[in-house]
Amino acid sequence: MSARVSLLPLLSLLASSLCSGACDDSLKDVSLIEETRVLGARVESSGDPSRGSPRPGEQATLRLFVAAPSGAPHFSYTLSLCAVRLTNSGFPDCISAPFASISRVDSTPEDALLDFRVPEDIDLEQTPHAFASGLLCPDSDSILAADGTASCATGSGRRVAFEFAFGGVQDSNRNPNFADDAFLLDGQPWPANAQLSCAEGSLPEVPARSVHALSISLADSEFEPLSQPTAVDPDRETLLVSPFSSAGQLEHGFLSLTAHTPAEQRRVAWVAPTLADGQPQLLRFYFVVRDARSGEDFASRALCVVP
Repeated sequence: MSARVSLLPLLSLLASSLCSGACDDSLKDVSLIEETRVLGARVESSGDPSRGSPRPGEQATLRLFVAAPSGAPHFSYTLSLCAVRLTNSGFPDCISAPFASISRVDSTPEDALLDFRVPEDIDLEQTPHAFASGLLCPDSDSILAADGTASCATGSGRRVAFEFAFGGVQDSNRNPNFADDAFLLDGQPWPANAQLSCAEGSLPEVPARSVHALSISLADSEFEPLSQPTAVDPDRETLLVSPFSSAGQLEHGFLSLTAHTPAEQRRVAWVAPTLADGQPQLLRFYFVVRDARSGEDFASRALCVVP
């Protein structure tokens, strides 16, 4: 993916934060998950899931990261992949028919995946990137017209657009990765947990209206070395971490991290919401890390807000 595309979530965050009195007050907090949303996408090459730039003739998988307040989104979707040239503005146009596609017309909680094979005869000089486009229909079946155009049976759906680079023999980007112990809640380990309610008592509990520190740890090896056309260019990747929550307020919509960012700057404050009915509330948190070359990873955590 070009830096232009991979930084779109960052640009959206900046656009919302820079609004003045002329902006519509109804703009939503982009870090708040109030409905089913696509937060990112990840390409994994066959045999090496960490490599996000599949080579000609190689099998790979494109996976969408879909989040919902309940933690269990139901949706249908269509996706297609085509080869594209580089462009300096907007999304690129396909130069030929898609080389892979999928349509799931029934709404289910299953992951959104597109397994594909990069054409062996792809011209990496003329079309160095692939472009994925499609439609995701939250809580709705999809309708396919005779010409293959998709629409949602209910609502307008969410358009999907994702661009990533094909890999050459020596130029293949690797996905950044969240380790199992990547997250701390107030300095304590915050492991993943599949519980669906607060009744089990296995989730961390925090009081309503309290303030907490969400810390993100990334291994030094996740910041890949970069070629330096000039001495002022960075020698290693910068990674962008975007946190999301189903309620409460996050201090920042993103963290820009380098290999040298100190631990105290790898965290974001979060304020727990008020409990309207006085009952414990399970909240979900989603984290996306991306580099500027299409590499991404996703993780989720949960906790309970109590009176």
